Order: sequence, then C-alpha cells, then structure tokens
Amino acid sequence: MTDTFPAAGFGSIHFGNVDLGDARVNRRLATLADLLVASGAESLPDKFADPADYRAFNRLVGRPEATHEAVTAPHRAHTRNRMRAHTGAVLVLHDTTELDYSGRALPRMGPIGNGHGTGWECHNSLAVDAGSGAVLGLAAQILHRRPPTRSNRGETKAQRRQRQDRESRLWVTGLEAVGPAPDGRHWVHVSDRGSDTFEYLSALVTGGHRFVVRSRHDRVRSDEATLHAHLRALSAVSAWSGEVRCGPHGGSTRTADLSAAGVRVELPDPSGSAPALGVWALRVWEPNPPDGVDPVEWFLLTDRALDTAAGLREVAGWYCQRPIIEEYHKALKSGCGVEELGHRTPETYLFSAPVVAQGEVGAGCRTIATFG
Repeated sequence: MTDTFPAAGFGSIHFGNVDLGDARVNRRLATLADLLVASGAESLPDKFADPADYRAFNRLVGRPEATHEAVTAPHRAHTRNRMRAHTGAVLVLHDTTELDYSGRALPRMGPIGNGHGTGWECHNSLAVDAGSGAVLGLAAQILHRRPPTRSNRGETKAQRRQRQDRESRLWVTGLEAVGPAPDGRHWVHVSDRGSDTFEYLSALVTGGHRFVVRSRHDRVRSDEATLHAHLRALSAVSAWSGEVRCGPHGGSTRTADLSAAGVRVELPDPSGSAPALGVWALRVWEPNPPDGVDPVEWFLLTDRALDTAAGLREVAGWYCQRPIIEEYHKALKSGCGVEELGHRTPETYLFSAPVVAQGEVGAGCRTIATFG
C-alpha cells in the first residue's frame, strides 16, 4: 500500500502556509491536522485524545478568517506543485457530489436533489498519477449554491445560458481553477457524461488542454451523421483484456475483453454561433459480455490522436481511472462524515467538514481528502 500523504508532517505540508490572521492560530491548525490524521477514530471528537484539543478546534473553526478558500489554499497550491514536478501524465479527475445538510436551517445553502433537500454541490478536481493511480491531491474544490428553482422561472433559454451560477458552468470553472499545464508537462482532464456540453468542450479545445470526456449526446456531426451511430459502424482496431468497474457508482471490478475504434470528427455548435470543434472520438465496447451483466460501451471524446492501437488503449486506460474520484467522494462522506457535523453556521461547515479524512482510493492507494 502506498501512502501518498504520510501522517508525519501532514499539517505543516498542507496547512503550514495558511493565513488565519494570527501566526499562533496558523501553527495550531497544523498541529490539530496532524492529530486528526494520526487518529484512527471515526467521529471528530474522538479523534482528539485531549478534550482541550477538541475545544481548540471548535474555537478555530469559528474564526471569521477560517473560510473554505483560506483553509484549502495551501493544500491546493501543494497539489499543483506536485503536478508541475511530475514528469509523467497527470490525470485531473473532475466530478460533482452533493453535500446534504437538509433539516438544518442554515443560510447561503441551496436546494439539492429533487429540490426539497438543502446543501451544496461540491465540485472536485482530483489529481492522480496516470501510471499508478496514486493520488497527488485536490487541484481545485468549488462549493456551489444552486439557485432556488423559482428564481429561474420565466427565463428564456438564452437567458439561462447567460447565468453565471449555472451548475453546468462548474466544469469550466473547475478547469479554470486548475489552470494550464506548464510546458513539457501532460495534464489530462477526465470527466464523465455530465460534462458533455459544447461550452466545456470548447474551453478544453480552445485552451489547448488534453482531455477525455465521456460522450452523453449522440450529436449530429457536420456531415449530418450521428456520432454514436458512426462509431458503432467502425470495425475494431484494437482489442485487449482489462479490469472495468461495474454497478452503480463504480461498484466492483471484473475482467472484460474489450475492443476499440476511433475517428477524427467535427462537432458543430448547437447554437450555430461558434465554429465546429475538431476532436477525436472513440468507442470502447465489449463484444462478448458474460451472461447477466451489462456490456461495456463507452463513447469518449479526446484531443489525443487515435490513429494507432496504442493511442486507443491509452485513452481508454485514462478513462478507466475516473472511478478514483468516486472513491474519494465515498471517503469524504462515509469515512469522515462530512454531512454529519453538527455546526450552526455555514462558515464552520466550510472549515471543519472536516479538515482531513483518510480513505482508501484506487488500487490500494491512499489519499488524504482535504476539505476546508
């Protein structure tokens, strides 16, 4: 098992440069973070052997300077430094999860789920080593307040598209928060079907980013053929056996015999106001699935040239790492109980919900889930 974030020195590494308005408070946060990581207890109070430390933690989270942005800034900067130093490919896994604080009348939260719950949409950008799956850290984290449904009533489609608080903009905002890769470094942005919007794809392409996006929409291409139908008509160029996740939210793994084929395509802007995007598209499928299981079929969009079997397998391999971020979300909720803390103001949730959590991620790798 690989400890990507060893417990010793964790606080100084990930919170040492925090600015909470008082040097003594800054040092105290680093010390408390070390105590949290070293403890095997599950509940937040039990993580502190000394009740005085728990009281100090509660005082610290109540400081007005202890905002989500301030507390997470050192960890995000540390993660991006690790990404810049990494010579191999780094996958930036983007995904959004709901933080449910229903029943706690707190301001500055918004509706979640079917609109009857209350909480935040938490958009995470998790950096991992493409080769090993080892977690490098959170490159970005955005807490989004979904506007009440009634505030959108009467808007035209064009007006909704102009809203800066659209949930669909989280993909672009997360991309911008991570920033461009330095020269000579390879950062690949990987995301699932929820990110398949022309706006996000345009930001990836025009920004010169490397990416793998799972296609959700069977778009009509510039030649009027539908994308998915065109890919299904292609013959396999590469075939191999590999581990795939099955079941909802990752589930278990199984070995599958996979085939793949890809082609260069032009994706027109649905609104007709922007030039078509040139990307590569591939289909990964399971020709002979076992009885009783849903066969694998992925439609992926990428900047990576797919004119060789090696290119097809590399892109498919990058996408296969995406469930790591789902494991991170499980650790965030189940491992550290981010939704179970009993604070009375949103600021204290933003800080201590919780500061750190340990969870199993990927193939035996370990991550520290830093959450301001």
